Amino acid sequence: MPRLPGLQALRAAAALMVLIGHAMAEAAHYIGPLPGSGLPWTRGVDLFFVISGFVIALSAARVPPDPAGAVDFLRRRALRVVPLYYVFTTLMVAVLLAMPSGVKDTPLDSAQIVHSYLFLPYERPDGRIAPVLSLGWTLNYEVGFYAVVAAALLLRRGLGLVLAVLSALVVAGLAWEPRQPGAVFWTNPIVFEFLFGMALARVWRAGVRLPAPGLAAGGLAAGVVLLVALHETALPRVVAAGGPAALIVAAVTLCRPPPLPGLALGEASYALYLSHRFVLRALTLLLLPVLPAGSGAAVVYTASAVAASVVIALLVHRHLERPLMRALGQPLHGRPA
Repeated sequence: MPRLPGLQALRAAAALMVLIGHAMAEAAHYIGPLPGSGLPWTRGVDLFFVISGFVIALSAARVPPDPAGAVDFLRRRALRVVPLYYVFTTLMVAVLLAMPSGVKDTPLDSAQIVHSYLFLPYERPDGRIAPVLSLGWTLNYEVGFYAVVAAALLLRRGLGLVLAVLSALVVAGLAWEPRQPGAVFWTNPIVFEFLFGMALARVWRAGVRLPAPGLAAGGLAAGVVLLVALHETALPRVVAAGGPAALIVAAVTLCRPPPLPGLALGEASYALYLSHRFVLRALTLLLLPVLPAGSGAAVVYTASAVAASVVIALLVHRHLERPLMRALGQPLHGRPA
C-alpha cells in the first residue's frame, strides 16, 4: 500500500482522542470532571473505522480475486491484528484473575474469554456486548469486516459484495430489531463507516485530489466542527460521527499534506489503543492516594495519564509489536487500521 503520511498522523490523532476521552472519564469518576470532558473524544473510534475501510480497500485491490488471494489477505490481516491483541487480552485475563475488584465489577466468565479470542460478540452480565478487553469490541467489527472482504475475494465478486453484505445486515437489523447479542452487534449501522472509507479509497484510486491545500484544511476544519456539533444530537452515530469522520479522512487523503507531526505515534497507534487502559488503571491506583484535593488533581492525573500512555505505547511498539512482526515475517511499515 502507498505511504500516506497524513493517514499516519490521523491514526495518531484518533488514538489520542480515545486516550484523552478515557483519561478524562477516569478523572471524572474518581476526582472530578474537567472542562472539555463532554467533547466527543471517543469518536476517534469512528475515525479508525473509516481509515480501516480506506486501507483495506486499497490493500484488497492489490490481491488477486481468487481463493489464494483471499487466504493471503486474511493471513496478512491476522498477523497484523491478532498477536498484539492476544497479548493484551491474555494480560487482562491474568489481571482479572489476580485482582478482579481492581479492574471492573463484572465477574470473569470463561465463555466470555473464549468469545474474546475468537473475536465473537458476547453479552456481559451487565448487558454490555464486549470482550474481556473491553476495547476489543472495535476489533470484533474489524475482523468481521476482514472476513467479508475475504469472502468477496474468494467468490471473485469484488468489493461490491462487501457493500451488499453490510447493507443487508443493517437493513435486516432495522426491519427485524434483533435481541440476540450477535445479531444486535453485527446489524449496527456503524458498519457503514467501513463503506465510507472504501468509497474514499475508490475516489483516491481514480486519481481525484484536492487542487488546493486550503480546501483540505477547510474540509478538515469542517469535519472537526461537525463532529463536535453533532455529538449531542439524536442523529444515529453513523451520521453524527461517521459522516464527519469520513470528511476528515477525505481531507487528509485527497491532498498532499506538508510534513506532519505524530508519524511515530501513528505507527504505534494500535499499541496505544490496546495498552492505554492498563496504564490508566495503574496510574489511578498509584496517584489517587497522593494527589492533593482540588480541581488541580484532575488536571495532573489526566496530563500524567496521557503522557505515560504515549510513552508506554511507543515502548510496546518498539520492543514488543515490532519484534512480533519481525518474527512472523511481516513488514514493519504500516499499522493495523
